Amino acid sequence: MTGGNVAGRMTGLTLFTPVRRRWLWFLWLGLRVTRHLPFMARHILQFNFIKFVRWTIVPRLDGEKLRYPYLFFESNFDGPWQHYIDAFAYVIPLDIRVTWGRGPGFPAPPPAEPLKAWIARNSMEGGTYYCAHAEHSTREVNNALAVRDRFERFRRDSAGLDAAAFKAEWERFLSDAQAHL
Repeated sequence: MTGGNVAGRMTGLTLFTPVRRRWLWFLWLGLRVTRHLPFMARHILQFNFIKFVRWTIVPRLDGEKLRYPYLFFESNFDGPWQHYIDAFAYVIPLDIRVTWGRGPGFPAPPPAEPLKAWIARNSMEGGTYYCAHAEHSTREVNNALAVRDRFERFRRDSAGLDAAAFKAEWERFLSDAQAHL
């Protein structure tokens, strides 16, 4: 992968990988089911370093049938792509095998190293992606939002309190928000 896929702390990963035709129905069905059943998406969403992820099946290109249908995958995440792949290879290897394992030459994880080599061969320079907070991790943004919500609740709940009650409310806010600071 090249350096053009990095912006601040963010990395973009774009893969265009072949799928054997006889497995296309299975992949298509799996992507549809995952979209509509939230518990199915939990595996990918458990990683709090992912900002964006999308899969698309490409059976044709410019109206022409391709030798293989392709799975187009895009993701933006915190940190280097090698760490991202390590997490997938060791935490959700079955999900990875189900999604990409129907393509020619796919090395079923674990271990992660053959998968990283396969991804390096099948990745491409990303086009354009947007991240509102490229210099901050997903965890930092989520923590900032949590502190903001708690502070708004504190501001609302402490309006009009006398000094002693305000101090108690302030200490409660600090205690509640400290895990996010």
